[in-house]
Amino acid sequence: MNRKKNRSDRYQNIFAEQACSNEMMAEFAETQGLTTRTNPELKERLLDLNEQLIEEFWRLVRTKLTDRQRQVMELYADGKTQIEIAKLLNVNQSSITKSINGNCDYRNGKKVYGGAKKKLRKLASLDDKIKTIFALIAEAESEFDSW
Repeated sequence: MNRKKNRSDRYQNIFAEQACSNEMMAEFAETQGLTTRTNPELKERLLDLNEQLIEEFWRLVRTKLTDRQRQVMELYADGKTQIEIAKLLNVNQSSITKSINGNCDYRNGKKVYGGAKKKLRKLASLDDKIKTIFALIAEAESEFDSW
């Protein structure tokens, strides 16, 4: 296909989107950071703490969420879209959104009821193991900042 050249061809690029998991993006950020280039021991400690945090997160998912919320979060973590999850579970996409984000009551000041994210945030903020891991992460990061 021949097309007429535009002035913007000199500075506009063509981009292609590639889906990737949160873990992949976190690993990319971690491997490209100053921490990993200057202190590999600290990197290892932070990676271990991150793995512990992920294990504790999934403990909360398995033990504290409803069966539907757990099922939706597992599929969501596997990289499935809300539409794909809805098709797999034979429900509307809006019910998947509500399972993840909760239900918003616009008549009551946009108050959000339910939802796995809100529930997990609250549970994590009260969980002693998770609080300890966050404290150790903060300690390790402050150690790096003091250099």
